[in-house]
Parts: sequence; structure tokens; C-alpha cells
Amino acid sequence: MSEAPESNNRSTAVVVLGAGRSGTSALTRGLGALGIDLGDKLRAPGGKNPTGFYEDEDILVISKRLKRALGIRGHSVRLLDEDVWTQPAVKKVQRDAIHIIGERFGKSPLWGYKYGRTLRTLPFWDGVFDALDLDVRYVMPLRNPLSVARSRARLNPQRGRQVWSDMEWLVNVVPYFHRVRGMPLSIVDFDRLMAEPRAQLERIARDLSLPLDATVQAGIDTYAKDFVRPDMPRSRFSRDDLRTDPAVNRWVAEGYGLLDRVAADEMRIDDPGFWAEWQPIQDAVNALGPLLGEFDYMNKRLAHAQWNPTSPVPVVRQIWRDLRNR
Repeated sequence: MSEAPESNNRSTAVVVLGAGRSGTSALTRGLGALGIDLGDKLRAPGGKNPTGFYEDEDILVISKRLKRALGIRGHSVRLLDEDVWTQPAVKKVQRDAIHIIGERFGKSPLWGYKYGRTLRTLPFWDGVFDALDLDVRYVMPLRNPLSVARSRARLNPQRGRQVWSDMEWLVNVVPYFHRVRGMPLSIVDFDRLMAEPRAQLERIARDLSLPLDATVQAGIDTYAKDFVRPDMPRSRFSRDDLRTDPAVNRWVAEGYGLLDRVAADEMRIDDPGFWAEWQPIQDAVNALGPLLGEFDYMNKRLAHAQWNPTSPVPVVRQIWRDLRNR
């Protein structure tokens, strides 16, 4: 069984945050190497993650139920209103989550989980953590949004377009990131994790005050030798590449750049200057709310037109008229 951090009798949960296609699975496998209990019901490898998703099946079911209660899908980009977290359907899922996670992990001194939209739905999870009196610590994999878009395009060319991928990045990272302020947090660049896995896992242990005994060091060595391969296919871009690409959203470039400074140990997350620079990014994303909601609405109508066997042409014509009149 994993050992809890010293001088803490509460159950410690290490929660993986981050946007999709940012290395969340690879990093979560690394948490296992750090001695963090990921549970015994992991989703089977396959499809877009042949080396493993490292997602607990029960937490995955909870997360999918939450998405249905919120009326969002993986590609949804509308912002969530504050009152959604108190809706009866959402509270029902939350009560079930408290019960299931308490039963599964309540006695585990050091455990963790990954789900790609935990940060997008953090108010829900904060309620679960508070109810279970967990000592929560966060780790956030970070990947250059140019690489995120290219990775996503291999699975879905439409969502992999830079503009769309950037919208998903913004809504999955920015709106509730301020809620982790003052909490233990380690931000880890995916490319650095692949290039120097030992150093980056030790950095996570340092940031989250996790033990680094001989057993953990052996797990880190196994991860570095057996899981990480230097020839793993991936694209690599710099902050300058992101800033100078005209297709990249300004706020994505600024948000990623700020987070990457923390990942590179150029800035501390508890530096007041970080949060002073983050606030305009958050304000800008909030101001995009109506546009993001409209994008979701029109995308839903286009999808309906595409799959409606009875009247696709009239629906497309009406959407075209609507677009012309806006």
C-alpha cells in the first residue's frame, strides 16, 4: 500500500488536471511510479491510447454522468453558468460520487485519478473533495497547443483545426484554474517529461511533498526505461512558435506561455505576479462566453443537419440564412 505524506492523517488525493491530448495519460502512469494508488479498475488500453488511459472505470462513469447532467460533450466549448452546480441532477451525481469514491479510496492514504475534464468541472469535484475531507494536491500536464491541435487532428480533423482546438484548450483550462490558487500544484511540460522522465517525476514529488524512498526511485527507473521511449511520435514547438503563428488564439498563447514559465521553473505558481498576469486571461475568456455558446449552438444544428435523413437540405439552407443575417 502507498504511504501517505508525512504528518498527515487524511487521505491524500493527487488529481490530474489538464486539457485533452496534453499527456495526461503518460503523466498519470508516472504517478503510479511515484507510489500513488490509481485503483484496480483501470480502463483497458486501446484506440487513441494504446499504452493505456490510466483512468479509473468508476470515476470515468461518474464523469460521463456529470457531462450528461451538464448537457455538454467532449467537444463542447460553451462556458458553464455558476448555477449549474446546484441543479438537482448535478447534485445527485455528486452524492453518488462522494459515496463511490469514499468506498473505493477513502482508506487509501495516497491515491490519485485522471479525467480530462476535471478542471472544466472543478466546482463539482471541489464539493466531493470537501465532503470526503481529502488532502488534495494537483498535477497538471502541459503541452504546447500547436502540438495539441496536431495530436487531435489525427483523431478528428475538424476538432484538430487550430481555431477549434484552441477554443477547447481555453474552456478546459482557464475558467476554473483560479480555484487551485493556494493549493499544492505541479505543472509538468509533456515534452520535458518525455525527455527527462526521472527529473520531472522527482520534481512532481518535490512540488507535492511526496515521499521519495528506494521503492519510489525504483518505480521511477522502471517508468523511464520501460514506458518512455525517445522515439515516441510527437511534435515539438516552442513558446515563440506559438506566439508567432497567426492561427493561434492570443489568449491561448498568453495562457500557455504563463503556465510554461511555471513548468520551466522560471516562475512560481504562488508568485502574486503569476496571478496578476492570469487575471486578464480569465477575464478575456469570460468575455468570450456568448460567442462560445453560439459556436456550440450552431455546431449542434450542423450536426443535426448532417445526420437528419428526412430534411438535411432545408436545415442547411436555414443555417446558411441565419449566418448571413448575423
